[in-house]
Amino acid sequence: MEDTVTAKRIISYTLIFILIFGIASAAAVTAGSASDPLISKSYIDSTYPDIVLKAPRDYLSTSMTVLKYKLSQSGPSAGKGVSVASAVNGGSISMSAGSSFILLSGLAKLSSCTGTLIDVTDGSTVSVGASLAQNHRFVACENTMAAASVISDAIIAVYGGVSVNSGASSSFTDISKDAWYYGDVCYAVQKGLVNGKTVAAYAPDDNLSIAEAIKLASCIYQLYHYGTITLTNDSTLWYKSYVEYAAQNSIVTKTYSNYDARISRSEFVAIFYAALPASEYTAINTVSDNSIPDVRVSDANASQIYAFYRAGILTGSDSSGTFYSNSNIKRSEVAAILTRMFESSYRKTISLS
Repeated sequence: MEDTVTAKRIISYTLIFILIFGIASAAAVTAGSASDPLISKSYIDSTYPDIVLKAPRDYLSTSMTVLKYKLSQSGPSAGKGVSVASAVNGGSISMSAGSSFILLSGLAKLSSCTGTLIDVTDGSTVSVGASLAQNHRFVACENTMAAASVISDAIIAVYGGVSVNSGASSSFTDISKDAWYYGDVCYAVQKGLVNGKTVAAYAPDDNLSIAEAIKLASCIYQLYHYGTITLTNDSTLWYKSYVEYAAQNSIVTKTYSNYDARISRSEFVAIFYAALPASEYTAINTVSDNSIPDVRVSDANASQIYAFYRAGILTGSDSSGTFYSNSNIKRSEVAAILTRMFESSYRKTISLS
């Protein structure tokens, strides 16, 4: 009996020793190692996020440091290299790669672009012929050369390689800057397409004569085809040189009994139409046959009149598009037509059907 008790005690002590030794050995094994492959959820939650997220955290920390530095530098340097320029109708804005500008006031259209012009304010690409939004910043991308035409008095903030041609302001005392045709007169005079009646007077409300219309059409033809105007008044009869030039180049194919007479709007369009090739009258407007209230397609010079409406050179004298074929044309209207003929970005939109 006593031996049995002793044996039981020896077995108990042995089991206790093994248990204590095993626990101590287990404590010495690294959790999650090959010696201890059992991994608890708490171990994963506390250990692995730091391992997995270390690289992104370091990258984000570095990026934020760089961003903070750039932001700190942008404040004091924002005004560096910025200048402000102004231009009137007929002026222009030229850009080289990497340059930019903001149209602070006025109207302008993109007239040419070899490459890409971006409106960084709304993230869009600007197409040739599109109007430029005020207070938006436009940037010329790599390998880009761009130009914009100023349509009304504008103020431009320029950055980098931007040059502004302010255009010619009118020196005529009988034209107000508020007049609807002011910019057109400035453009036409700057291009050498039209002159004033005197140095100080343009006479916007005067009617145009047949001789004056032929002179203007001849000048347009020469400027378009040769890039300059060399025609001058004849020493004996001032308009003789222009009439002869117009006949030689098929601008005018008939003679008139009185070249000093006021020209009708219909006859004016016929003469001016012949000053440029038909390819310059690409239609941008939908104007159905017989949709001009007072011009039937069978009328004299109707094809030229409809071509001018469709090309945006004419829009009519009222909301219905009435043309008034037999009435006379004012010099103010002539300046607008000249400008739209020579600069497509100034053409107007209309729909008559």
